[in-house]
Amino acid sequence: MLETLIVADANAVIDDQAIQWLVDNPGTVLVTAAGDKLAIAIEAARLPLAVAAMEDGPAEFSVTTPAAIGEVYSRKLRRRSGLIAISLNELTEQDAERTLFNSVYKGVTDLVTKWAWPRPAFLVTRMAARWGVHPNHVSFVGLALTVLAGWLFFTSSMVAGLAAAWAMTFLDTVDGKLARVTVTSSKFGNWLDHGNDIIHPPLWWLCLAHGLALGQPESGREIWTACAIILACYVVARAIEVSFHLLFGFNAFLFRTFDTWFRLIVSRRNVLLLIMTLGGLFGEWVGAFAICAGWSLVSTAIQAIRIVQAWLAARKQPLKPCLA
Repeated sequence: MLETLIVADANAVIDDQAIQWLVDNPGTVLVTAAGDKLAIAIEAARLPLAVAAMEDGPAEFSVTTPAAIGEVYSRKLRRRSGLIAISLNELTEQDAERTLFNSVYKGVTDLVTKWAWPRPAFLVTRMAARWGVHPNHVSFVGLALTVLAGWLFFTSSMVAGLAAAWAMTFLDTVDGKLARVTVTSSKFGNWLDHGNDIIHPPLWWLCLAHGLALGQPESGREIWTACAIILACYVVARAIEVSFHLLFGFNAFLFRTFDTWFRLIVSRRNVLLLIMTLGGLFGEWVGAFAICAGWSLVSTAIQAIRIVQAWLAARKQPLKPCLA
């Protein structure tokens, strides 16, 4: 198998999708709209020719721009977008940072992550990158906040618990973005991040139920019934999502446009925290927890219906993500 190398200009900023495109199309020089040469993928044996092409001109190699390539689909980010391939000769450092950060933000996610976190997450990610903070450091702080939020919920400190929980969800956005923009992702970091994502929601709901029952023992039966519903729906919804991916090869929220919009409000952690926060503003903690249970039932039922509809559609023709 031939070894493929990437030759890039020192002022080039290219994302992983652009790198993958270069690897898939060796011998093509990627340039900006203004003609600045950015990078080329080449077999090791032809390295001197590629270096000469980057220094003096395209020579025998073909040339293309990100605009000419158009949008490509990213499975990891669940969206279609153009390649990020820019030159610091043409953009300010801040504009380049903003472009790179936007390029690693997921297109299909919940409403808090999509609309509330981008601006503050950009500022914190940029600061962390400049200070040399490793993404795993952010993940460990998030893990500590996970435990703290659970303990505060358990002891009926609802406001402080929500503050810790929201701080954790914010850092959960930052660590992934920091890993991508600094190209420092690792298997351990991925395990740490996703492992915490899976474990902490049921932990929080159990601790929250205990704290609510501690503060309002007369509503104990209602609280624990709501908790059981939320936990059961969490397990079923996760099972549906895993099954969907195994059956059809892509994320359940990419089945149709409806599903990408439904992901904004599906009964996941951030949406349920938002319901609890709004309920807390009116002092209706138990009522908000009951609403979380009700929405979990409705949301999970919709997911169950969608996987059945996807299965029926797949019997007629192979499915592909709606954004692909």
